[in-house]
Amino acid sequence: MKNKKRSSNEMSKLEKNSGAKRQKQSVELDLICPITHELPFDPVHAEDGSLYERQAIEEYFVTTTKSEGKVRSPVKGVMIGTSIFAAPHIKNTIEGLISNDVITGDLANKWKERAEEKKYADDLIKDAENGDKIAMFNLGACYFIGVEGFKEDLKQAYKWFKEANAAGCVDGTAMEGECLLKGHGVEKDKDTGLLYLGMAEGQGSDYAAYFIGEYFSREGQGLNKKMLARKMLEKVLNGNYTHKHLNAAAIGIEKAKAMLDHLQSSD
Repeated sequence: MKNKKRSSNEMSKLEKNSGAKRQKQSVELDLICPITHELPFDPVHAEDGSLYERQAIEEYFVTTTKSEGKVRSPVKGVMIGTSIFAAPHIKNTIEGLISNDVITGDLANKWKERAEEKKYADDLIKDAENGDKIAMFNLGACYFIGVEGFKEDLKQAYKWFKEANAAGCVDGTAMEGECLLKGHGVEKDKDTGLLYLGMAEGQGSDYAAYFIGEYFSREGQGLNKKMLARKMLEKVLNGNYTHKHLNAAAIGIEKAKAMLDHLQSSD
């Protein structure tokens, strides 16, 4: 009798756990974006009544063939307009479910990463707008590369490199110089670009030295300019600079070495 009662309790417990699991899965399915298959961080409803990540559905509308201003719903297959409606209450619901461990695992972890990324971005923008020159440079770098939740935007990148330069950030001077030299987010101005790169190199920027070396190592440059290129690249490789962000910029010392080897072999 005792064993029968224990078996009955265990069965009840299993059924309860199974029910909770099904309920959890149902909640997750109701909240997952059907395009990204993740919990939306910026949830919106489309005209088909379905829930989406804002960026995902906006990109879908842009890339999908339209008929009289309408597109086919990615979920229901019916033709819908491209209006979307913010759903902040859904975001609050998701945040609460994650905080209370109702939603866990990869779905929750990815959503938390987005939340941390958003906080970093908000704090960075605030610090940059309040005059922090390092934050100005880092914000420019985020826009330049398109990382930490920022979309690549060379005009914004140049704006913040320019601000960082004006505030006395050597790395900002180097990056404004590169942008001007190559026309990244601003009209190309070779002379001013080289001037800023030279200023930054003089203040200890290996990044500036690399780009001076790259510019003067090109085909068609005179002997004296190629000698300058070699000098800059040798200084980079010898570690003669106090401001070292060549590696952080995903260029790397190896590229400087390869460029110098090419110059030396062509002598």
